[in-house]
Order: sequence, then structure tokens, then C-alpha cells
Amino acid sequence: MEPPSHFKDLRRELTQRYNIIIDEVVKTYPSYKANPQFNNYEDSYKKNISNLEKLQTEIFLLKNNLNKSTTELQKDIKVIDDKIYLLEEENIKLRDELALLTNSDNAAHGRLTDSRTLYNQKLVSNYLLLSFLMYAVYKTHF
Repeated sequence: MEPPSHFKDLRRELTQRYNIIIDEVVKTYPSYKANPQFNNYEDSYKKNISNLEKLQTEIFLLKNNLNKSTTELQKDIKVIDDKIYLLEEENIKLRDELALLTNSDNAAHGRLTDSRTLYNQKLVSNYLLLSFLMYAVYKTHF
């Protein structure tokens, strides 16, 4: 596939050549029509028309090549667009999984915190119970 600058340069060149050929046709046509008996005017005019037809062919080829490159580019863009769409879908799934894992981690952290709190509460209550029992044994024996 040709880069856009190639098509711009070629179009610029063809436009310049077209302007030159048209100028030549404009110059030779009146002499050709006014003096049909002179072959040099006719030859010059027909040569310019021939050059114009060749240029027309080149312009047609440029147009076809440009259309072909455009079509190829559209296909490439569609492939890339499809890949982007698939990656976006995968990204959404991965974000959902991350959210679940983050929530799961938060839940596990919360459960750990709750377990520590319950452990500390039971530990304090056991110390209090032990202290109360020791006080009760002390009072009953002494």
C-alpha cells in the first residue's frame, strides 16, 4: 500500500502535466482549424490530443490505485477495530474480576478483623473470669 504522500505527489505532477498539455492544445487548435491543409499543425494538434489521452489513462490508473489503497486501508482499520472491540470486552471482564477479588479481599480483611476482635473479647472475658475465680477462691480460703 502506497503512503498518502505518494498519491499527493503523483496528483500534483499529473495536474502540472495536464495544465501544460491543455495550454499546448489551446495554442495549436486555432492553427489546426484555420489551416487544415498544413500537416505540421495537424500533427502537432494530434500529438497534444494523444498526450492528453495518455494523461487521462494515467489519471484513471491513479484513481484505481487510490481506490484500491483506500479499500485495503478500510479492511485494515476494520481488523484493528475488531481487535480493539475484543480487547475492550476482555478489559470489562477483567475489571469485573478485579472488583470481585478486591471485594473478596476486603471481605477477608473484614473477617480477619472481626475474628481478632472476637478473640480479644473472649481473651478479656477469660482473664476477668479467671480473676473473679481467683478472688473467690482467695475469699473462701482466707
